[in-house]
Amino acid sequence: MIERTLENKRTLFSFDHAPVGIVWHDADGKIIHVNRYASRKLEYSPEELAGCYLYKFVVLDTGKEKGSYYGEAPGEGTLHNLCTKTGKVIPVQVLVYGADADAGGFGCAFFTDITEKVRLSEILQAFQQKKTGPHSKGSRNCLPPNEKNPREVFRDFIGESKATGALFKLICCVAATPTTVLISGETGTGKELVARKIHELSGRKEKRLVKVNCATLPAHLVEGELFGYERGAFTGAHARKPGRFELADGGTIFLDEIGEMPLEIQAKLLRVLQEAEFERLGGTATLKVDVRVIAATNRDLPELVRQGRFRTDLYFRLNIFPIHIPPLRERKEDIPLLTQFFVKNFCTVLNRIPKTVPLKFMDRLDAHDWPGNVRELQNVVERACILSTDDSLEADCVTFSSVPMGEHADAPLTFEENERRYILSILEQTQGKIFGPDGAAVIMQINPRTLISRIKKLGLSRPSTAA
Repeated sequence: MIERTLENKRTLFSFDHAPVGIVWHDADGKIIHVNRYASRKLEYSPEELAGCYLYKFVVLDTGKEKGSYYGEAPGEGTLHNLCTKTGKVIPVQVLVYGADADAGGFGCAFFTDITEKVRLSEILQAFQQKKTGPHSKGSRNCLPPNEKNPREVFRDFIGESKATGALFKLICCVAATPTTVLISGETGTGKELVARKIHELSGRKEKRLVKVNCATLPAHLVEGELFGYERGAFTGAHARKPGRFELADGGTIFLDEIGEMPLEIQAKLLRVLQEAEFERLGGTATLKVDVRVIAATNRDLPELVRQGRFRTDLYFRLNIFPIHIPPLRERKEDIPLLTQFFVKNFCTVLNRIPKTVPLKFMDRLDAHDWPGNVRELQNVVERACILSTDDSLEADCVTFSSVPMGEHADAPLTFEENERRYILSILEQTQGKIFGPDGAAVIMQINPRTLISRIKKLGLSRPSTAA
């Protein structure tokens, strides 16, 4: 019957595969047809649902009567709970359109499962209330039932500063979505920690979190590592190897130091982000993946874009939901809690007696600017735990690493500059010889033609003695 109210089968197919629940009903609220999403969420087959009243599956507030929501204005979103075949109750957001004579006397209801949204909202509420303590008024039921240990939820976020709270709020907002996230911040601020927490709080937490450090992969290996390769794709490719995106299918991939990725690979990454598909190196088959991408950098990506070293389109594709982690010097109120956490941890790991943190020790920490951020604080506390022989940390044991900072600091080499220096050193070693058993291509374990292409792209010149 419902097919006659739709324009064609193609429209019906689109509704049937929509990522929301769609329920067609008559003027009395009796179900005529449901799409796949609705059938899966309610745990009934479409045939079982046909002829039932829609209100049968809705758990209304005690102050409402069954079916009362049909009187609400069409298109107005309301929150309800649906009861499934197995008795599970899921929170949903509902849009109800009443029966319309122009549509053959049929109405339609749309609903979306917001379980993850509710769960993360409760976790965020617990995070905001956790400083009141486990026995304080109003804190007893601040966590959802499946979150048994509050310390497990917040174990990676030590601190009560406004900046830490704002950071955790952003994580909770984006975790339940498939949105691409770009994390920025100075070295040592905990970018990988944030990426891991987003994954743990997402619906992909049962799948893998695959980590890739783009700065540690040579240019000629990046494509094969990310997208995999077929047997014979290059010298040394003796068997097919799946790439990191394949390994992360259904889960999350974390691309650290994304600003170091070579330009030619950036174009292929852009395609994966836009189309969710790619080919293995040396292959022709197109592979589809469902991967959530989280990227991180301590570089100024807009500046790299202006310099032509990072693709503009890729930057905007990654920067959908930016998260900036503030440096430790901007949230010094977190230092005491972080210090206590590190002291307790290191005393256990290093087999030291429990130590207290005197005020003089904290004053030394508070006066420091922390260029290395939380990682530097962790190192300072570990050294102090080792050197302090008493049951309290000694202020004299606080030592800071001396590093050039500010305008006197040497800018880190780019991936391309590292590659340029590496190729030049090998060419000098082989006196410019590329081919043959003692040539540069064999030493670098890449195809000679690939090496020649890289030499041209980088604008390098071989020694005049080249054979």
